[in-house]
Amino acid sequence: MTPVSELDAYEIAYLCGGPERVALTAVAAMARDGRIRISRTRHRVQVVHRRGSQPVERAVLDAVPDSGKVLGPLLADVAHSPAVAELIEGLRRGGLVGHHSLAGHPHLSAAGRRVRKDLEDSSTEVRGARRVAVLGTAGIADAGLRGIFEAPDPPPGGKLVPRTRRRGYDDVPPDPPISMHPGIPGRW
Repeated sequence: MTPVSELDAYEIAYLCGGPERVALTAVAAMARDGRIRISRTRHRVQVVHRRGSQPVERAVLDAVPDSGKVLGPLLADVAHSPAVAELIEGLRRGGLVGHHSLAGHPHLSAAGRRVRKDLEDSSTEVRGARRVAVLGTAGIADAGLRGIFEAPDPPPGGKLVPRTRRRGYDDVPPDPPISMHPGIPGRW
């Protein structure tokens, strides 16, 4: 079994919240250190610096094209990336993830559940990326960044804020049709 002190933030994130927490932890850490930027209104993620040697962080950088990507789909892509699958396999070899599971849904072993409980019990003592790994969105210290992750993504292609239209002639409905005099077509 792998000791807790040897686990990195992404392994802790998986034990405490699964693949989605791994993606959240990586994106939050990269936003905090300035490698990516996330728009508050559009939730669009842009890469500032394409450097990273950690496999999950590399998966984040690879998932964001030069034009950027919306936060929700990015988190989903990273959670289902080969880097996260490799991380899960490493935890399995370390005895923290069970060998018998539904396809695509690995479960924690008894040792993994004990480690998760220990991490959750000591969550007030952890800081930085490990805090986000244990607590999820609630562990993000920066209130602005936390607000971005807590808010839903805006609708694709939709307007963010409904705008009021100026009233003009095109806003006035057409006159109702006038009935003709019965028996005389085309005349009043």
